Amino acid sequence: QGQGQGQGQGQGPTHGGGGNGGLAGTMSPPGANDRGAIGGGGPAGGLGGGPVGAAAPAMDEDYENEPPLMEELGINVNHIATKSKAVVLPFTKYAKTKIDAEMMEDTDMVGPLCFGLLLGGEMMLSGKLNFSYIYGFGVFGTLALALVMNLMSPSDAISVWTVVSILGYALLPVNVLAGVNALYRIKYMGALGMVLAALTVVWCTAASTRLFERGCGMRDQRYLIAYPVALLYSAFVIITIF
Repeated sequence: QGQGQGQGQGQGPTHGGGGNGGLAGTMSPPGANDRGAIGGGGPAGGLGGGPVGAAAPAMDEDYENEPPLMEELGINVNHIATKSKAVVLPFTKYAKTKIDAEMMEDTDMVGPLCFGLLLGGEMMLSGKLNFSYIYGFGVFGTLALALVMNLMSPSDAISVWTVVSILGYALLPVNVLAGVNALYRIKYMGALGMVLAALTVVWCTAASTRLFERGCGMRDQRYLIAYPVALLYSAFVIITIF
C-alpha cells in the first residue's frame, strides 16, 4: 500500500505537469508562432528583410526613356496637320504626294472631334443649338457611306473609323462657312450666299474624295463616292445656314 500510494503520489504531479505543458503549448500567445512568417530574417519573412523587400528597387521605372505623352495617347500631330492641309488644298499636288494608305490607316479621331465641336460652337454663336443634328447626320451618314464604300471596294474592307476620320477632316470648309455665318447671316446674302454654300459643298466633296482615293485605293470609284458625300455635306451646309 505504501508503494502504491508512493507511485500514485509520484505519478500524479508528473501527469499534471504534462497536462499543464500541453495547455501551455496550445494556449501560447497568438503572435508567438507568426514571428517567422511576418517579421524576422527567416526564409518566410515577407515584410521584414525577406525576398520582397530585396526586390523592391527593381520595380523602379525608367522615366528618362518614356515616350512623349502625345505618342502614348495615340495622337500624331504631324498626321493631323498633313490631313488638314490636304483638305485645305484638295486641287493641288499636295494631297497626291503627302497622303498615302499608311497615313490613312492612322484613324485618329482628334481632328474630326475638334472640327465637329468647333462647328457646334460656331452655330451657337449664330443662335442655333444644333449639336444633335451634327451628331445624327454624322453617325447615320458615316455608317451609310461605309456600307456603300465596302460594297464598291475592289480589294480590302474599309474600316468605319477610316470613313469617320476622312469625313471629319473634310468638315473643315463647313467650319469656315459657319464662321462667316456667325459674323453675317448667309441666308441674307442672296445669290452670293447660295454661291458660297455651293462652293463649300464642292470643296468638302473634292477633299474627302481625294482622301478616299489616296487612302483607300479607290481612284476608279471616285465619282461614285462623290455623289453620296456631296449629299452628306449638303445637309451640314443647310443646317449651318438655316
